[in-house]
Amino acid sequence: MGDGFPRRPVSALAVNLDGARTPVRARDRRPGPYPYYGASGVIDHVDGYLFEGLHLLVAEDGENLRSRKTPVAFLADGRFWVNNHAHVLRGSDVADTRFLAYAIEAADISGYLTGSTQPKLTQAALNRIEVPAPSIEEQRAIAEVVGALDDKIESNRRRADIAESLLDVLVVAVAGPDVVPLRELVQVDRASCTPASAGATLVDHFSLPAFDAARLPDRTAGGSIKSNKLVVDSESVLVSRLNPGTNRTWFAVPEPGVLAAASTEFMVLRPGSRVGLGGLWLAVRDEFFRSELARRATGTSGSHQRVRPDDMLSIEVPDVRALAAAQDAEAEGLLRLVHQARTESATLAELRDALLPELLSGRLRVPLAEDLVGAAR
Repeated sequence: MGDGFPRRPVSALAVNLDGARTPVRARDRRPGPYPYYGASGVIDHVDGYLFEGLHLLVAEDGENLRSRKTPVAFLADGRFWVNNHAHVLRGSDVADTRFLAYAIEAADISGYLTGSTQPKLTQAALNRIEVPAPSIEEQRAIAEVVGALDDKIESNRRRADIAESLLDVLVVAVAGPDVVPLRELVQVDRASCTPASAGATLVDHFSLPAFDAARLPDRTAGGSIKSNKLVVDSESVLVSRLNPGTNRTWFAVPEPGVLAAASTEFMVLRPGSRVGLGGLWLAVRDEFFRSELARRATGTSGSHQRVRPDDMLSIEVPDVRALAAAQDAEAEGLLRLVHQARTESATLAELRDALLPELLSGRLRVPLAEDLVGAAR
């Protein structure tokens, strides 16, 4: 265990390149291969670049500076353009750029922000933020061990995206003239539960916000869930009835021994006779089903359009009962790959978030952290 690292202001560790930024209005941008960055990441691709190589971008303005829903400090590499909503930094000869990204992201920046309605982190305020400043060798070692976790998380994200793209290809491949109402292919689970009665016991909550955030359930105390939910007691496909113009189709895998509760905005569907999980997924991802689901939504509020359960079940989908066993198995295998990649990434992110403050403080040194990361991987 360490005795702690000295702290220094960002201005003593980083070279600021804000003067090279150039904003370009959307109507004046010409499409191209180079990422165009703003305060929260890539917002477009353009035909030119201002920067090349590894740089650190820090949000200059926006609500996210307070809410921290997404990173405020992130890396950009290769050739890219940056507008005037993100500061551009590079590590000096005493600082590692990737380490600075972790150190600034972990810092409490609330006292450096100005603006009541639109938070802003000025260059002067950014320069004053104090972060841990171990030797550059220690910085590189910390960045390497934490970066290994982030690299694996990113690899998992790409694996999941590719698998989902392959599933969409299979959807097109199985579409044919034989169609049946969805109700002929599924069993609908309607059993409900009251998670609040579980008190402090942890529950996996399959909610719409959880889907939008990471497509993994929120594990939370049952007492924090105030309304009745649907029980997910076996592997199922959840299809959202709320605002179906936005695709929310979820392969739900309950964990043994943990109550799995789904929002009543979902339909909890299991395969019927002669239908596999893969086939069911392909059926409800069919283009006609998705468009018809959106068309049948009702409601007076544009933000709260719902499909009635019977209307969803009456929509025609490909008759996947005729699906070849190999196609069904391929689709199910891809579904499991996506689930495994996302679940592993969540575990790795928890480990990263636990290790980072210990490493930045010097309480935990890199060799022990490497052992922990190696065990997790």
